[in-house]
Amino acid sequence: MSIIMASHIRTPSLGILIFLILIWTLYSLRETSVKSSLYSTTTSPISDDVKDENDRPLVLYAYADGNDENARTNLEFFLKHGLHNRADFVFILNGETSAKDLIPQAKNIRYVQRSNDCYDMGAYSEVLQKDDLYKNYKRFIMLNASIRGPFMPYYAEGCWSDMYLGRVTDQVKLIGMTVNCSPTLHVQSMILATDITGLEVLLYPSDKTLAAYHADPPKTYYQNGRSLPDQVPGMNGCFHDWLSAVTAEISLTTLLHRAGYTVDVMMSGFHGVGDGSLEAYENICVDVGDILWQNKYYGINIHPFETIFIKSNRNIAPLTLERHSEWVRASGYSSYDHCPAPRTKSRQVG
Repeated sequence: MSIIMASHIRTPSLGILIFLILIWTLYSLRETSVKSSLYSTTTSPISDDVKDENDRPLVLYAYADGNDENARTNLEFFLKHGLHNRADFVFILNGETSAKDLIPQAKNIRYVQRSNDCYDMGAYSEVLQKDDLYKNYKRFIMLNASIRGPFMPYYAEGCWSDMYLGRVTDQVKLIGMTVNCSPTLHVQSMILATDITGLEVLLYPSDKTLAAYHADPPKTYYQNGRSLPDQVPGMNGCFHDWLSAVTAEISLTTLLHRAGYTVDVMMSGFHGVGDGSLEAYENICVDVGDILWQNKYYGINIHPFETIFIKSNRNIAPLTLERHSEWVRASGYSSYDHCPAPRTKSRQVG
């Protein structure tokens, strides 16, 4: 009798247990589906190898197949020589492409497959805000496949991403390769480094900052009379055409200025004028223009060792680019050797 009663007692308990397991499994699958809705990835969720994951930078790399092999070559170069364990990497693949097959499987590397719209700035904005991804980080680098790098001289022992992020300070909130003086001085957006403070100004400028921006906006017309469209400044939008994307790029420098911050770039020419400040360089801008064209950098061309990356789709010093690319490949240079991750317990963040 006692055995029969025991059996009756256990049976409901087992049924409840099975039911709870089923509910938990369905909930877990739903959560996984939600978290993976943006990411088409062959890798595991990004893990953290540092004690404080908020100090680990996030690197976004925007890619789209072009009319030639330049972008694919630059992506392959970066995958071979730019990846490392000191940061988390998200590759934004815009439009149909087989580039996802090139991306290695690693716990700190993922990719996003999306439509080819909004240009790089809008793509960065979308990915950063999806599921509040940006809130997991304090430092950011955004770059695209129009540049090749990193290029480091033999004697350099530092990490390329630290060299950019190390220039961000309490006052300097945007670091780039170069500045362009047309139609007004601004940091060019092929590669940008910032921190959480700078990023939030660019994504969500305050009413006070917007008021200051509109009270003293950047110049919005070129010497040829072409005018920029009237749009909300910053990077928080989908920019459907080239002129709108350029307007967003140009607005970033002024927006940060109006918020009380400044910017900096790697190019030596910027620091060799006056006191090396943005204001000093701005005074000669009218005679400089866009330096990323053949022999437009004060009569010469910018060197890859100067800015670590080089614009490769404008036929600037093609032999210099070809030779340095060959030498980096032949040397077996790897950022994994120059950007080691701190030896701390791994923590899951994705």
